[in-house]
Amino acid sequence: MRNVFIILLSFLLLCSCVRERSMKYDAALLEPEVQNVDLMIAYQVPAGYKMVSQSFTDSVARAELAANPFTEKRVTIFVDTLIGNSTICLYDMRALPYERTEDRLDFYFSTYNANGQWESIEKNTFRHGDFKQITELDMVNTSTDRRLLKYYFYEDGKAQFSIDYYFRNSYYNDLKPYIESSLASVKKSHEIIIELLDQ
Repeated sequence: MRNVFIILLSFLLLCSCVRERSMKYDAALLEPEVQNVDLMIAYQVPAGYKMVSQSFTDSVARAELAANPFTEKRVTIFVDTLIGNSTICLYDMRALPYERTEDRLDFYFSTYNANGQWESIEKNTFRHGDFKQITELDMVNTSTDRRLLKYYFYEDGKAQFSIDYYFRNSYYNDLKPYIESSLASVKKSHEIIIELLDQ
């Protein structure tokens, strides 16, 4: 009982320290809205990004889960059709134990930089729109000209899904308003489907 109280108190303190991040939403910079019924979210990706086939995404997800059953499940992949060599991925994290995700985020530099592929990694936590906690990992390697922005979206104290933006670091300033608009577009979507039964 004491441990539960300590965990609850820690969570409440964390939530009270999370600041609102102001993000500008510009629909002109985005593709049409996409819904994920399983995750009950709606979102938009930057203009020029197109979704790859679900069969390809599923085959990638199966291979990743076979290699590591304790990884998040990749559910959607978007590829950039304008500047190239850039992707956006949506991951389902609901099946991952809370401790698994939080351990990775507590020791984020060693977890995400085991092979030394990033020169720097910064971690930030904020809230925006429907989400009271979003954790951002900003990973940069200037020598290979790569950048990965990873966002964990929380509900009820646990990361439910994440979105990755992977691109050339030299394009960061140009892409920043597109990524910010895309993040600002993410919202909870409670679509109700009513089926009429034949009488």
